Formats: sequence, C-alpha cells, structure tokens
Amino acid sequence: MDKFIEYKDFTGEVKDVDVSKRIVTGYLSDFDSLDSDDDRIIKGSFTKSITERKNKIFFLNQHNWQQPLSKFSVLQEDSKGLYFESEPLPDTSFAKDVITLYEAGVLKEHSIGFRTVKADYDSDTNVRNIKEVKLYEGSVVTLGANSNTPFTGMKGLSFEDVKDRAQLIIKMLKNGTLTDETFAQLELGLNSLLQEAYNLKNHSEPLIDTREPMQDEIKAINEFLKAK
Repeated sequence: MDKFIEYKDFTGEVKDVDVSKRIVTGYLSDFDSLDSDDDRIIKGSFTKSITERKNKIFFLNQHNWQQPLSKFSVLQEDSKGLYFESEPLPDTSFAKDVITLYEAGVLKEHSIGFRTVKADYDSDTNVRNIKEVKLYEGSVVTLGANSNTPFTGMKGLSFEDVKDRAQLIIKMLKNGTLTDETFAQLELGLNSLLQEAYNLKNHSEPLIDTREPMQDEIKAINEFLKAK
C-alpha cells in the first residue's frame, strides 16, 4: 500500500488540546492552497472517504502505523478544510509524548496520507487539482521528523518563526520525561529548522539566545541524546 500513498504537508492547525480528556481538535488539510508540489486539494475531495470508510481512517503519530493515536470522533469538511476531533488518545508512552509536545507548542502541524482517485492537471499553470482521494490517515508531524516522509512544513516561515520553534524544541530536549524515540525526532526537527534558518538569513544573527556558539549547543544536545 505504501507505494500508492501520497503525503501532503499542510502546516496546521491545532485548534485545541484538552489535556485532561486527551482530545485534539484541528485541521488535517485545507482547501485551495497551492502546496510545495504545485498541488491543490479541492473541497469535496474527502467526502466519499468520510462517508464510506470513516472508521478505517486513523490518527497516527508521524505517519507511523505502529503508533496509532486514535480514530476520529469527528471528521468533516467545512469551508476551511478537513476538520477533525480525535477520540481520546491512549495511555501509551508515545501518546503521552504527543500530548506533552502539543501542550508545549512544539507540535502544531498535521499531514495526511492518501491515494489520489480523481484529479485534473492545468498545463498552463502546472498545477494538479485533486478532486477525490482515498484517505488512509491523518498524522501529527514534527518538522522534518520523518526523513522518509516528504514533509516540508517550513514553507513560508519567517526567520523569527524558525527561531521560536527551535527554542521550543531545545527546551523540550532538556525535558527528561520523553521517550528516546521522541528525543530523536526532536533532534531531527531541530536540525531541519537550523538548515531552514541558514537558508533564510546569514549567520550574523544567532538562532538561539546563548553565549555559546550554535555548534556547541548542538554538540551538547547530541551528547545528551547519546547518553540516554
């Protein structure tokens, strides 16, 4: 099945996280926005999947089928995009990490795994308009966390946005309560943010407010992760 699945890098949004009930609400995709692949998802694309197979569509962590977070109690199209409300997340280590990272503001983005059923191609603009999909899953994703997923959620971020997110990730890397796998995902996300920062601005302005050079900060984080 994997070879037929596409992933779309919609960057957000989290509408609410009820920590006590372990329920997340937000959007898995939006409509009509042109993404980094020059694809546009048209309203109505998800209608058939939601009608025919809602109970077979999963909420995953990082597109990982071995880390299901829940199914969706609500999954529907509105004027903005594909809105969701999750069922309560399970009491597993990776789900606890997800709730912690949502609450801290590190996790803000979602992505979808699907197969395109119907689309048309505009040769004048080189845009593919996706009109129907078979939706398999919606995932919460960390920036650059999964190297096997073509997720490019940093599109459109300013230098200050990148800086703020990097600071959040570094703060969470100092949190000793997360799992080793989550620490590794955060490290990859931080490296992606650093690369994006270099692309956005020269090195004269530090990405992180610290007296130490950036390479020392990253070295310390790597040593911390290896010691865990």
